[in-house]
Amino acid sequence: MFDNVENVKLVSSYKGVSKLQGTVENRKSNGFIFKLNGYGEYDFGDRALRVGEGEVLFLPKGACYNYRNVCDGEPHYMSINFLADITEARPTVLSLDGFAELDYMTSHFADMLKLGGAADRYKCMAMLYNLLAHASGIEHASYSDKHKSKVIEPAVKYMREHMFDPNLCVDTLHCICGISDTYFRRIFIASFGMSPRKYIISKRISQAKAIIDSGVFDTVGEVALSVGYTDPLYFSRAFKAHYGVSPSELS
Repeated sequence: MFDNVENVKLVSSYKGVSKLQGTVENRKSNGFIFKLNGYGEYDFGDRALRVGEGEVLFLPKGACYNYRNVCDGEPHYMSINFLADITEARPTVLSLDGFAELDYMTSHFADMLKLGGAADRYKCMAMLYNLLAHASGIEHASYSDKHKSKVIEPAVKYMREHMFDPNLCVDTLHCICGISDTYFRRIFIASFGMSPRKYIISKRISQAKAIIDSGVFDTVGEVALSVGYTDPLYFSRAFKAHYGVSPSELS
């Protein structure tokens, strides 16, 4: 993806306080999102990603997603938004280990682009290209691990087909692939950015909110059961932990 980036044009950069949660439809530009405190969870429908301090989230132009920020106090972030031709662009979380310009970029990039002159803009472009080069290096290093993702495909397929089944057991998913539980979790986290358990909770709670928003239900217990929870109290706690409000407050 980052090996073939052409026609790069800087659009904007922001540094400040983010909303705790929100929805983005058809993103207008590509972007790199840096979390300066806490972490963020992004749900793209077919996959979910988590990005924290020391990482950067790449969001492609046209992306649609829901996001939620979790931190002590106000969530601070920095973004770099740009236009470019990127082959097979997709949302990706990248480690910033070894990226020498991280501190300078998160401290000065937004002000340099907004308030600086031509020389500062050129410096910003150079930093953006260095970040793209860093992303390309990570991508190359991950190619050798791609075959590992195929190892867990049977379990991922089973998980998605039984996502709302109360009998879905996370602890036995590794048996479907014929590998150890530790190895399965390691590959899953590398592929999806979160543990299998958190992935299932995210999908179930997201579906529950959609049902509540639609108004087509009788009780919270009915909603809980429809997304795989036999205990309405446990469901309500999980829902509040995810959205900050209980399902009864929304219904």
